[in-house]
Amino acid sequence: MKSKICLKDIANETGFSVKTVSRALNNHPDINKDTKEKILEVAKKLDYQPNFFAKSLREKKAYAIGYIIPDITNQFFGEVALSIEKVFKKRNYSLLTSFTNGSANKEFEGLKFLISRQVDGIILATVGSTGDYLKEIVENFKIPIVVIDNRVKGYKTNIVLHDNVKGAYLLTKHLIQHCNKDVACISGPIKETSGKSRLEGYKKALSEFKIDYNEKLVQLSNWKIDGGYDSTLKLFKGAHKPTAIFIANSIMALGTLKALRELGLQVPKDVAITSFDNLDFTSATNPPLTTLKSIESEIGKAAAKLLLKKIETQDIVNAKEVYIDTELFIRKSCGC
Repeated sequence: MKSKICLKDIANETGFSVKTVSRALNNHPDINKDTKEKILEVAKKLDYQPNFFAKSLREKKAYAIGYIIPDITNQFFGEVALSIEKVFKKRNYSLLTSFTNGSANKEFEGLKFLISRQVDGIILATVGSTGDYLKEIVENFKIPIVVIDNRVKGYKTNIVLHDNVKGAYLLTKHLIQHCNKDVACISGPIKETSGKSRLEGYKKALSEFKIDYNEKLVQLSNWKIDGGYDSTLKLFKGAHKPTAIFIANSIMALGTLKALRELGLQVPKDVAITSFDNLDFTSATNPPLTTLKSIESEIGKAAAKLLLKKIETQDIVNAKEVYIDTELFIRKSCGC
């Protein structure tokens, strides 16, 4: 059986000290570039495999990051996860994922689970109502947290978000510019800041074009296909039927397309639509959906880099907010 290669073997091969070898393999910023490259080349040649378990015990770190999301079936959170893992994998961290199904209680349980695993940090797509517990985690357990997708009530923490207001404003404005005055809105729960902000962006566009806000043209839903479907049917039961619909996420847009088809209405001939997000299927619908350009990878990358910095500097006091900008991705569902 082949003996395990250790730091001393690499030191003997390269002529550098064990300490220098360790610094090179751990990507220490003060190591000379040529020295580092030589050590990494020898480590690769010898098939060196670091003992992360021993390293974790020695440094009292788990080398694990927690990732909590509400919906495992939503591609948005999967794309964000890929970017997060890409950043942390370079530092030899693993990713532990927990699913909440949009439940505050399950989010609470997920946070408790990650604490029990002694993760080094957490990226949380929150439902927005666990602020008191997040404060306890940060202050008592010294675990840094970065929140995505929604703000959290009751506690100011690190956050990375879409510019939700601007995105909704651009999508609604585009429909109005197609000579639609009766533009409806299907948004998420108002208790979640993403739902509230996207409704705010819709209202902003109406106001700019001096169109009165009509609450009968607004439906608040659950971010899922059935939510978009039910909301669309409700919109067309009323006397004041919309000629266009802004939908606050692409998953709900699938439900809207299904409902419109059942109602015998064609998109965009009878009803123009736009939707937030730009998930893979949006280019394959009939017609393809006008959305915002994809920024999932940017959100994941920004959240991961922010969390990594907090872990390395042990800064759990200063909270930072990051907003990811986007622009329209025009296809045919809007009437273009």
